[in-house]
Amino acid sequence: MAQIDYITSLNDMYQSQGFPPYQWSEFENSPWTPVNKPLAEMVVSLISSAGISRDNQEPFDPWAVNDLSFRQIPIDTPFEQLTLRHNYFDHRDAVTDLNCVFPTRRLSELAAERIIGKLAPTAVTLGMGRLYKRTALQNETVPRIVEILKREQADAVLLVPA
Repeated sequence: MAQIDYITSLNDMYQSQGFPPYQWSEFENSPWTPVNKPLAEMVVSLISSAGISRDNQEPFDPWAVNDLSFRQIPIDTPFEQLTLRHNYFDHRDAVTDLNCVFPTRRLSELAAERIIGKLAPTAVTLGMGRLYKRTALQNETVPRIVEILKREQADAVLLVPA
């Protein structure tokens, strides 16, 4: 199987639709925090970009551009009370098993088996897609999410891209 150059393929697709080339972020360095305790003692938080919301929350606009919003979802929310609204990935597997993009049940099982210490009580979901305001994401949205992670004393975060 031939290697796919994701960035080139994505740029070609969007440019064929009339969009300018995407300005990809490049970071020369990133902060690194070494792991200082066993996974079995860690509070793990979940962040998913699958555009999931609870029935009693405003759903994500699947056609939005520059949507910097996010939703907080208690991890014990039944899947029947969740809605997936995102137009930028194939939903077939997620409709069959929401754990593909929002693995609260699998993470809860790992906590029950003591593979992870525990799952943070609140998951964060975003409806990412066509987000061109990277600076706003970094300066507005991310600090608000970090506040939630700190409040819940998260030691690690599982990021699930959709």
